[in-house]
Amino acid sequence: MAFANRPKVIVCDEPTTGLDVTTQSRVLETIRDLCRSHQVAALYVTHDLAVVAELADRVAVMYAGRIVESGPRERIFSAPRHPYTRRLLRAVPDIAGKRTVVGIPGRSALPGSRPEGCAFHPRCTLATDASRTQAPPVAELGGGHAVRCHNHEASARQPPPEGVGQLGARAIGEDVVLAVDNLDAHYGASHALFGIDLAVHRQECLALVGESGSGKTTLARSVAGLHKSYTGEVRLHGGVLQPAARSRTREARKEIQYVFQNPYASLNPRRTIGQTIARQLQLFFPGARAETGRRVAECLERVALSASAASRFPDQLSGGERQRVAIARALAAEPSLLVCDEVTSALDVSVQAAIIELLGELRKEMGLSLLFITHDLALIRTLADRVVVMTEGRIVEHGTVTSIFTAPAAEYTRKLLANTPSIEVALGHAQAPAV
Repeated sequence: MAFANRPKVIVCDEPTTGLDVTTQSRVLETIRDLCRSHQVAALYVTHDLAVVAELADRVAVMYAGRIVESGPRERIFSAPRHPYTRRLLRAVPDIAGKRTVVGIPGRSALPGSRPEGCAFHPRCTLATDASRTQAPPVAELGGGHAVRCHNHEASARQPPPEGVGQLGARAIGEDVVLAVDNLDAHYGASHALFGIDLAVHRQECLALVGESGSGKTTLARSVAGLHKSYTGEVRLHGGVLQPAARSRTREARKEIQYVFQNPYASLNPRRTIGQTIARQLQLFFPGARAETGRRVAECLERVALSASAASRFPDQLSGGERQRVAIARALAAEPSLLVCDEVTSALDVSVQAAIIELLGELRKEMGLSLLFITHDLALIRTLADRVVVMTEGRIVEHGTVTSIFTAPAAEYTRKLLANTPSIEVALGHAQAPAV
């Protein structure tokens, strides 16, 4: 539709957000071919830096309503100068598995409440008095590369921040928390899942990956009791669960909690954050009303939110904060298994990194097990222990993260990996970005 009138400029606003890697690859190739064949200029808006590295000629990085750095793609990715650009690149998942993701502390100021001087200074470790009082001028660095920062020279010399150590060996219990045996799911006469077998151990993160329509969410909803039209068994700690959540015991519902994809739709807009979490506490821990306020504050602090957020409504929070609230609500039940259904697909890379760091810390602190659904293969390299690859309702491959990424056996898995955008591949070298 956009190309039908033969435009000279096309604006693409997050056209691939939420798409699986195969569909995303097709969309990007279509945009590239049409722009080339019709000689159309494109302004591509996205938070996916791997896509930027693969598609763009020039890059402009924005923060708090200003362009803080701009230049040729190669310069932005290999020699970034603004602290925000460098932190964004550090938050991008690495499909090669050589580095962890690191979030950016704090939050972006909203319009009308932005600080004086450089808007990034409350989150910047290089901030000076000049940063706090004076808007930085534009510094031309040559070759079309420009930056708006008082301390861009010091930024280039600053060592990259360290992550919380998501990569490497993790302690996984031998106990099986969740087992799915020979599960077939249906939507009326349509057969959606075929003979699914899997197990999730204590403190393990099992990732489900595949294209849209492969059956990942149907499997997750069956596990949580939100889709009851299935045969086979779902077992929790060895006990067989009823298909429908309403038919399960309170303890079974408590033990499996679901975090949904869309942080903007998963919270009741008419309830404050405190009321939302209090409802969860009252549902699973009746009789504790006198301590509800204290426990709500503890739940919020566990996900790195201030206790003062309890008085706010969802529309007063950012997307990342809403997703933290959704996780806090799930954790209030003290579950043993957290089902995460594309929980970072609508978030920018810095917020995504913060959520991934949070989930990694919660696994250590609470002995939590994760069933993590995503189409972002680079992300699971950072978070998961084992991977299950699904297509057309069937498991085509499963194994450890290392085996899946270094020696995939199924042609479908190799196709997914080939379609996953990577900054290193797009720039034509195997080195990580210079951040």
